[in-house]
Amino acid sequence: MNGRYLIVSADDFGLNSSTNDAIAELFSSEHITSAGILAPASKAGEACRMAAQHGWSVGVHWTLHSEWGGSDRWPPQAGADKSRSLLEDGLLAYGTQAVKRADSRDVSAELDAQYRFLVSCGCTPDHADSHGGTLYGINGRLFFLNAFRLCRKYRLPFRFGRNGRFMERQFEKRPGAALRIAHRAVCGCAGLYGVSLPDDFYSEPHPVARIDHYSSLKAYYETQLSGCGGGVTEVFLHPALPDEEMLKRNAEWQKRVWEYEYLKSGDLTQLAQKLGFTLISWRDFSSLVK
Repeated sequence: MNGRYLIVSADDFGLNSSTNDAIAELFSSEHITSAGILAPASKAGEACRMAAQHGWSVGVHWTLHSEWGGSDRWPPQAGADKSRSLLEDGLLAYGTQAVKRADSRDVSAELDAQYRFLVSCGCTPDHADSHGGTLYGINGRLFFLNAFRLCRKYRLPFRFGRNGRFMERQFEKRPGAALRIAHRAVCGCAGLYGVSLPDDFYSEPHPVARIDHYSSLKAYYETQLSGCGGGVTEVFLHPALPDEEMLKRNAEWQKRVWEYEYLKSGDLTQLAQKLGFTLISWRDFSSLVK
């Protein structure tokens, strides 16, 4: 594929009203090109309806766990009888570590149910990705195979970088031989299943305590973009409006606000165009790789 293409994506569409309002605004102002919907979250139905009404490019943001603990955990889309190993007291368990004990059949049932929920709300996903990275194999479970089977069934591309640079960003060093072999295995399996992958993807991986300030977050995104090569790159952020209640609950909410402010400024898309990137959506990506 000739040229340099950039997908500017927002994750966690459907998480809550502050997130939905931010993403809707960014779509309307053309500061993002795609988003991923969290099917089990409380405002996912609203996100689907908005996306269907406006024709936005959205994917299924597959999740096997809840973002928060306690009473804020999410119900499974597949129902308690088909996803038992993913649950605690009838709700999706909190945290990515809980996924390690999941039964593969339950994983497939829940992923399929999340896709079908979006469709039932009038919103057909044009891609799939993994909330918390639990479908990448990094937890020792080969759930990328479950994802690829469904991607083949529904003809969805999947977020996973073919060139492996995302691992260097995540681990802040060249990955060891085992990780490089695992990366090649995932990409090879995607090929066997006929699942299209972008060349690269990135996000700001650090907690808010390490970012320190808005300017640091902005510098990270722009430095990484400047170093991206040819082909298709996806940059994904987690934008949300300022929300005092959420900030009291979790200091990481500030990072989401900074990402919203950064996207709203238009600095990212302006830099991308200056660097010679063509802005595309995930829907466009599917057309490019046909």
